Amino acid sequence: MTDDLLADVEAAAGFAVHGGPGPAARRGLVARGVPGLLAGQDPTLWGPAAEERARERLGFLDAYRPGAELLPLIAELREELGDLHRVVLAGPGRAAEAATRLLDRPLTVLDDPDPHRVRALLDDAALLRRTVVLLIDETLGSVFWQAYRDAGLTAAEAGRHFVVLGNAPPELAAAGAVTIGAGPGALSAATLVPAAFAGVDVAALIDEAELFAPSLADEQDNPALALGAALAAARRVLLVPDGPGLDGLGEWAAEVITAGLGLPVIVADCPRDAGPVPADLLTVSYGGCLPPAGVPGGGMGPAVAVNGPLGAHFLAWPYAVALAAHVRGADPFRDLPPAATEAVHDTPSFVEGPVEIFTTGTATDLRGALRELLATAEGQIRVQAFLDPAGDAAVARLRPLLAAATGLPVGFGWGGLRPGEPPYGSFLQITGAVTGDVPVPGRDSTLGDRQAARAAGDRRLLAGHGRPLLRLHLTDRPEGIGHLLAAAGTSRH
Repeated sequence: MTDDLLADVEAAAGFAVHGGPGPAARRGLVARGVPGLLAGQDPTLWGPAAEERARERLGFLDAYRPGAELLPLIAELREELGDLHRVVLAGPGRAAEAATRLLDRPLTVLDDPDPHRVRALLDDAALLRRTVVLLIDETLGSVFWQAYRDAGLTAAEAGRHFVVLGNAPPELAAAGAVTIGAGPGALSAATLVPAAFAGVDVAALIDEAELFAPSLADEQDNPALALGAALAAARRVLLVPDGPGLDGLGEWAAEVITAGLGLPVIVADCPRDAGPVPADLLTVSYGGCLPPAGVPGGGMGPAVAVNGPLGAHFLAWPYAVALAAHVRGADPFRDLPPAATEAVHDTPSFVEGPVEIFTTGTATDLRGALRELLATAEGQIRVQAFLDPAGDAAVARLRPLLAAATGLPVGFGWGGLRPGEPPYGSFLQITGAVTGDVPVPGRDSTLGDRQAARAAGDRRLLAGHGRPLLRLHLTDRPEGIGHLLAAAGTSRH
């Protein structure tokens, strides 16, 4: 596999795709001029039904241009708010997270967060006064706004702690909070502002993207075209980092692939974490620029290896997904269904210590319930942990245990299905008791209610597609995780 990777490479501006489909797979696209049409933002490539949405969202291809225009404003804001040292991104931010992890910069991302994570932030009053909230999620905005007002800040003082990335809620607009419009793509304000506040040189990201962008229209030496051709033929995808540095990129790329193509995607820290790799699982490694004589894929033998600067990644992956959607006759800009808002309170099948078990099987203990799920597992296993990635991190040790027990690939995620993710495989959903929930101002609900509704919505979706599902609820999180890991370690079928 390594020889194949070295023999077949497309590269431009320091960005390379090794091992993509050969020239024959791209010949038809080139003959129809698709690379140039896509780079030129032609909205007709996905059919009449998608044309209006495409026209609105293809701006990701040159988002680095308005991004560059934001740099002076970002620098001014950083200087003005220089006494606010902790940076919280309240809302989705996989791209910003990838940029900050590259340089090990501190950024707290609250993307549909566990209430415990938010409560820990709110309870530290001194640190809260040194926090800037970069706001995308309006619900979280109302939570933080109320926290600042409860701490005794005036409206103007509270407003200073916010930079709104999108449409400002009325109270923040009245308080004079800075508002920056967030356009499409990973190089919009929604990425650049959080990354810059965390200490990332976002001008370098824009330069990398600008240097790479001309290759998107090329018929040869177009690595994004090679990646798109590979994704066009994929049934499901495994993303694996080929070393430290861009390891945070995988979750962002997975969101781009699932939203645009509806493919199942597993993101692993290393190949062994995900378990065995069947023939129909396209393995794609990703990383930074290869050093001289560097081996693509880090020696792990993926089908495709993608390497280059982060700014180029931010253009290449969405371009590749849009091109693959054209090949597959899919609409990469389709509107995705909204998240569920109503929780369902079920009765457990039985209780074992700190774990409530909800199963349709006949098992009478946790070990047996796990064995039933694993014995009927199809294709892959997906673990959904509606828990706190910081306080409940130990639950991630389930992944290698389940992979060893089943011989199947295992995906693990904090929270629910990605937008557009298909219900493929068998599912283990883990929820946890919430202590110290966070009320949502102006509503008769809490963040815990919102989390429970998301979990219930996923269960309804999976049940509607007949997917095997085992739900476990931890009435005591630390004790429940320990109990679950012990049971999973002895659950081979």
